[in-house]
Amino acid sequence: MRIRQTLYMAIIVWLVKRGNTMINLFISKAEMIRTLGLSAELNYIENGIINTYSTKFPYRVDTNISQVVFSWNTKILDRKIAYKLRAIAGDNAVLPVILIPHRGYLPTSTEEYRCAGNKAGQFDVILHVNFSWPSDTNNTYVTLKQEKLCASRSGRRLTGNLDEYDQNGLRMDGDESGVLITGENVFYMVIGCVGAVVLVIGVLLVVYFRSTRKTLPPTVLPANIQQRYPSVTRSPDFNAQSRPLFNSEASAMTSRQAANVQQVVNERPSSVDVNAALIELYADRNLFQILPINELEGTFGEMRWAIWRRNIRGECGDNDNEEDNACNDEAIVAKTLKNNADKTHLMKFLEQALVFHNIPPFPYLAQVVAAASYGRFDCPEAATDFPLICYKHQGFGNLKKFLQRCRGGTIEILHKTPGNKGVQTLRTHELVSMAIQIIKAILHLHKYGIIHKDIATRNCLVSEVGRGSDRLLVQLCDTALSKDLFPSDYHCLGDNENRPVKWMAYESLQSNTFNSATDAWSFGVTLWELLSCAQQPYIDVDPEEMATILEQGQRLIQPYN
Repeated sequence: MRIRQTLYMAIIVWLVKRGNTMINLFISKAEMIRTLGLSAELNYIENGIINTYSTKFPYRVDTNISQVVFSWNTKILDRKIAYKLRAIAGDNAVLPVILIPHRGYLPTSTEEYRCAGNKAGQFDVILHVNFSWPSDTNNTYVTLKQEKLCASRSGRRLTGNLDEYDQNGLRMDGDESGVLITGENVFYMVIGCVGAVVLVIGVLLVVYFRSTRKTLPPTVLPANIQQRYPSVTRSPDFNAQSRPLFNSEASAMTSRQAANVQQVVNERPSSVDVNAALIELYADRNLFQILPINELEGTFGEMRWAIWRRNIRGECGDNDNEEDNACNDEAIVAKTLKNNADKTHLMKFLEQALVFHNIPPFPYLAQVVAAASYGRFDCPEAATDFPLICYKHQGFGNLKKFLQRCRGGTIEILHKTPGNKGVQTLRTHELVSMAIQIIKAILHLHKYGIIHKDIATRNCLVSEVGRGSDRLLVQLCDTALSKDLFPSDYHCLGDNENRPVKWMAYESLQSNTFNSATDAWSFGVTLWELLSCAQQPYIDVDPEEMATILEQGQRLIQPYN
């Protein structure tokens, strides 16, 4: 009996009635967030020009994703643009079904086709799209590749109208309905149960104390006690010389505690062995798929989005369905050097990137999870490329860039409500929550004798993890490539070294002193950045004058948020 596998996909078509004669085909930011967790737009055709790099990228559709929404639009008004669609599967067990006409004109209504089946595994599907543009004889042709991961539905087969099934393959009629319990639902159920238990206990305690409370008679002291202590019924004046408030042991302990609170943490010598760390973090470069999206780019380095295919053993195979199902695709951001970098750049880059390697993991600290290379680090002569320094991240990317885009109103969020319309709006309590997360990461570093020296929004990552005041997760990152990616934030004061002058404390500028107190100063400037949505601090002050104005007592003005 032939096993059928159906690929579902929804195509949203917009017809824009303005502008020049051109067509666009892309996956929107909202859809990228939903399917891959990346806040970026993937363009296949932009202003009539095919992005060959994007079309070569196979869009990976995970088992929990049942549809991918493509968007296209045309601005051609003088004639209709015809299209042709054709889907080809790389496996005979897969039956691609397109539930919109294979030929026609660019539609204005949404058409959907969905995926269900009982065969598990990974399948390749190629969607061929042909547009009659710029002319009927000279067409625009593009090929879109998808890799669909499908899991077994425990023998459930598609036996009726596709509309009878939801996007997770569960039947939606009254006789055989499926209940999908998500992690979010479980969380709210647990919170509700705990709240109910606390409420019941509180009511029982109130009832108990009200029933047992009795009116106590006024206390009458014996006559001999009143005679010996005639002032016992009134508040006597306290005589500080009569007895010490604390004994000597308690006083010494209190003094030690006060000294500990006020103690400044100095930097400990670094104990990171770069070569040993690279060997420990090694990952096969072939398991990483670089996305055609640049998060940040500098002269010698860049930050890129990527997908890491891994399983428990750190590698994935394509020979067995069980092995494919064990694979876990993780979204990461990776820092790496360009081909014009040299060995000096590489050594500096690795030293800065691995500075947190020996520190225990912490939720608000972005630490390197892999160093990917085509050659092994225990055989340096086999290395032919600059390594990818990878951070596990599924969100908006760099915090400074995120704040700047929020200021411009160009960030789309995952959880849309009728009030926010899907546009990112940062409220004061959310900004304060982000600041608290940063300071917790700083305290974690100081606990292990690490002084950051360059705390700023440019050295943080941000992602959306839920709803409420803590929906945004901020992670403090290392300083690798920051000077190259944000050159306008660093200045040279005549010592041939670029430094973040406007984030540095006075003693750091004067004597190159760095400790927990100077980190606290830099955090204050970072807090100002948060509340001003990444405005430039001391924008009207010349870098050479920073030490002078700080000595004179000038400080940042109240940020306008």
